[in-house]
Amino acid sequence: MNSAKLACLALIAPLGLLPVAANASFYTGDELYASCMAQRGSNDYVEKSYECIAYITGAVDAFNTVRKNNKQDSCIPAEVTISRLREVTMDYLARNPNDRKGSASEQVYAATRKAWPCKGEAKKSPAKKAVSKKRAVKKKR
Repeated sequence: MNSAKLACLALIAPLGLLPVAANASFYTGDELYASCMAQRGSNDYVEKSYECIAYITGAVDAFNTVRKNNKQDSCIPAEVTISRLREVTMDYLARNPNDRKGSASEQVYAATRKAWPCKGEAKKSPAKKAVSKKRAVKKKR
């Protein structure tokens, strides 16, 4: 390697040691959508298809682990297939392109909650929740 490349590497390498903010997501909804939309027959189709399924199932497993740790059952029925999880997630991502800039795990969570709401948890949309909060604040005054 020449000295310019070594100097550049010496400057950049320490950046890999910097901590990532706790709220930073490693994968966006756009990236997940792109992986899941890989064209059959393309050079990276198999890799992207596995990446898509692995991400979605990993996110769902994490959600279920948190619920179990909180002594709650999963909201997703046991008979739901991985293919169905992918279908529900892709439908959600396709219908909510503005949300895809955010965390992919948040998008998977939103998609699964929309498809399989948890029993006893409100089914209100974010807009309806905001209106309800405004009404509650007005009543307190």
